[in-house]
Parts: sequence; C-alpha cells; structure tokens
Amino acid sequence: MSIEEKIKAGAKDLGFVAVGFTKPESPARYPDFVQWLKESKQAGMSYLAEERSLAARKDPRELLPSCQTIICLALPYLPVDPKGKEPGQGRIASYALERDYHQVVTEKLSLLVGKIREIYGQSFEHYACVDTSPILEKYYAQEAGLGWIGRNSLLINPDYGSWIFLSELLVSIEMTADQPFAYDGCGECQRCLQACPTQAILPNRTIDARRCLSYLTIENRGEISDDLKPSVRDWIFGCDICQNVCPANAAIAKRQRLKEQEPLFEAFPDLAASLTLSPQEFKQKYGDTPVWRAKYKGFRRNVAIAIGNSQQKSFIPLLEKQALSENDAVVLEAIQWALGQLKK
Repeated sequence: MSIEEKIKAGAKDLGFVAVGFTKPESPARYPDFVQWLKESKQAGMSYLAEERSLAARKDPRELLPSCQTIICLALPYLPVDPKGKEPGQGRIASYALERDYHQVVTEKLSLLVGKIREIYGQSFEHYACVDTSPILEKYYAQEAGLGWIGRNSLLINPDYGSWIFLSELLVSIEMTADQPFAYDGCGECQRCLQACPTQAILPNRTIDARRCLSYLTIENRGEISDDLKPSVRDWIFGCDICQNVCPANAAIAKRQRLKEQEPLFEAFPDLAASLTLSPQEFKQKYGDTPVWRAKYKGFRRNVAIAIGNSQQKSFIPLLEKQALSENDAVVLEAIQWALGQLKK
C-alpha cells in the first residue's frame, strides 16, 4: 500500500469522502480571479485584493515555502428539504445548521496530520487551509480529481454533489499527483442560472457577489438595496437555490450525517421570534454556528426583509412595535421597508 493510499484511507476514516493530491503550481484560472477583482465582483470583500492574498492565490508556496504536495479533501453535509417550510418561517442555508464547519474541518485536519506523521515516519512541514485561507481551492480540488467546477461556481463531486466543505493540507512531502477531473458534468444545463433570483451567476462560472444572496445576507454589513430586497425572499442566512435545482444534487439527501454534524437548530426559524431575539439569545442559539458570521444586526436585518416579503399583514403590529425601540439604523431601515411592503 503506497503512502498516498494510506493517507486516503486515513482521511476517509476521519469522515472525508473525497481525497486527492496535486502539485502547488500556479492556477491556470488565476488571471480570471484577477479580472474578477478588477470588475469589483468581490463586493465589500476588499481583503481578497490585498497583496498577500493575491500572492498566495497565485502561488500556494507563499503559505508554505517547502510545499511539494497539496492534499485536497471534501467533507459532506446534508441539505434540507426545501419543501418543508411553513408560512411565517424563514430559511437558513443547509451548511449553517451544524457546528461551525471551520472548527469541525480544522480539528479533522489536525488529526490527519497526526496520521500522516505515523505513515510517513518522520517530521514534515504543513499548512492547513479551510475556506478562509487565500488559496483557489476549487481549482486545486478539480486538479486533484475531486470533481468539476459547476456553472454555479461550486465544486461538484460526482457522488456528493456540491453539498461538501472543501479543505486543503499543504505538506512538504513529495507525492504522486492524481489525475485532474476532466469531465464537465454540467453539460448544457442552465438550471442554476435560470433559478438565481438576482442573476448573480456569471457565464464564466463565477459569482457577482454584489448580487449574490449569500454575500448580501452574510458578509454585507450595510443595507440591502430596495431593488434586491424582494429577491431575498425568505432567506435569513445564506442561500441554497442554485444547489437545490442542480441535477447533480438530486440523490444526495439520502446520505447520512456524521455524528458531529447534527443540526443544532431548526432549518426554518419562526420569523417573529427571530426578529425579537435579544443579543444574548442570538449568541446562545447561533454562537457556535456559521450564522454567527452575519452578526446580530445582519441577521435581524435579513429577518425584517423576509417578513416584508411574506405578504402576511399579521406581522404589521410586531414591526411597528420593533420600529419604536430599534436603535440600529440598518435594521430600522429594513423594518420600515417591510412595513411599507405589508401596508401596500
């Protein structure tokens, strides 16, 4: 059994469902990333254009100078049935229902380093990457044979679809690279482009973050423009639309969750209860999950917009009461917009 086969077996024992190896070469699509930045498609994520970020995405050896191999890994999560929601409830993206994946994946990568040390038999340098690291992870995942980059810009694995968390382990060990994933499973399918409510999916398989609901409801700290508010619909954190309509994801819901990936709260929270959460209640409920990323203000802004899109006039007294006591200008603007929608 080769070192590569032993590492793959060890990674799968930890719950990773796809593992591949590739070389730390400059990505062929790096110029596309630079052009994407020049067109300001990154919205308010200015850190993506910082010098260190650009240098590392062009050459991962900026992160680990001794890197000889990139180990690419995929950890699955389960989607929520989009048909289960009732009136008066909001939607939260499937990946955010569990303990923060950054913690889960980082812990597993640490365990994998220990396994590799046992297999390799000597010390080595390493650098672990989750999605906060400056690396073009989807490109390397495709190069390592994990799947193809779909039309919705997500890495799609033939067995687990796009319902996966990607991570990378840069190591100073020379290993045999896997063959790149050459098949384009999207074919002529356009379902994700057609389903995106804001037309955020671009023809070159990238996303215009300025229009993407995931960016608008999570990373965006300010107001959401009035022309985009109706497209938020009932999403109060993230968005699964382009994944829900993808044919490659059709049979994935039957997969089993890992024990540490059990949902920590309901997928369709009550909108009234969500709007009236105190800061302490918000932290207690969402503090260890990805929803915390939106912060208290952003979450309640999203909830108010979802209420405005609900067409339920029964929310009007609640909104009027909240408007009288709201101290945050961004949340107040969303509440006032919602009132205007429901009073039409």
